[in-house]
Amino acid sequence: MRKGWWLAAAGLIAVTAWACDTREHDPAYPLPFKRQNASVLRRIDLADPSTKNTTVAADDRTISMEVAWSGCDYKPDLVALETAGQVRLLLRRRDASGPDIGCEDGGIAELTVVLHQPLGSRPLTDTLTSEPVPHTHA
Repeated sequence: MRKGWWLAAAGLIAVTAWACDTREHDPAYPLPFKRQNASVLRRIDLADPSTKNTTVAADDRTISMEVAWSGCDYKPDLVALETAGQVRLLLRRRDASGPDIGCEDGGIAELTVVLHQPLGSRPLTDTLTSEPVPHTHA
C-alpha cells in the first residue's frame, strides 16, 4: 500500500508542476515563451526621428506604430482596448528568455491594430501607465 501512495504523491507533484509552468507552446515560435504585457510608451523612442511614432490612418480606425523589442522577445502584438470614452494601447510580449537560451539582437517593426469603432475624439492612452500616447493623423 505504501508503494502506491508514493506513486500517487509523485504523480500529483508532477501534474502540479506541469500546471504551474506558465510557458506557452505555439508551433509558430521555436521556443516556449511567457506572455507579458508591456507599455507601448516604453517600447517606442519618441525622441528618435528615425522611429515612426503612432499614426492613426485616414479611416480613423487603423493605428500603427514602430516598436522595438529585446533579443529574448518575439515580435509583440499591438492590442487596443476600447471603451466609449477612450482607447488604451497595450503590447503583448512573448518572452522566451531562460536558462541556456541565447538571445539574439531583437528587432524593430511596424505594428498595426484596427479599432472596432473610429477613434474620433476618444483619447489614446497607454494601458499600463495611463499616459497619453502621442499620435498623428495620416
